[in-house]
Amino acid sequence: MKKILFLAISAGFLFTACKSDDDDVYASVVGVWKPSREMAVSGKNGSTIYNDPSSSCYKKSTFDFKSNNTMVSNIFDDGMSGNCENLGTDTSSYSYDPLNKQIVIDGEASEVLKLTNNEMHIVSDYNDEDGDGIDDKIVLVLTR
Repeated sequence: MKKILFLAISAGFLFTACKSDDDDVYASVVGVWKPSREMAVSGKNGSTIYNDPSSSCYKKSTFDFKSNNTMVSNIFDDGMSGNCENLGTDTSSYSYDPLNKQIVIDGEASEVLKLTNNEMHIVSDYNDEDGDGIDDKIVLVLTR
């Protein structure tokens, strides 16, 4: 469960226009976030390899970052039978460092590519998605 949560949270924040770099520093992670899409960003040139919407089932999931540095996640996913299943609720500790753009969830650090009042991009994994021999960033995009 924690691995699913980490992957979900880690996935990323990328390439959305923002008013200024200060938006990233002053926006807060505190609040309820929902997955909206997953992206892959080229490690070679920063181009978007894919930008896929989350499934309607996964979009029911929530990540509630509380001001006391705990996060309560409620994850939904398509089960083996293809039915949308609630995988349960989990509480984890987290910390966010806005200057280094890093979030640590249950001791596992992830890069935050973007954080605004409405959108957060977390790198959930690195994988060579385009076969060029260079790891690409797999990014989870969360919205409020």
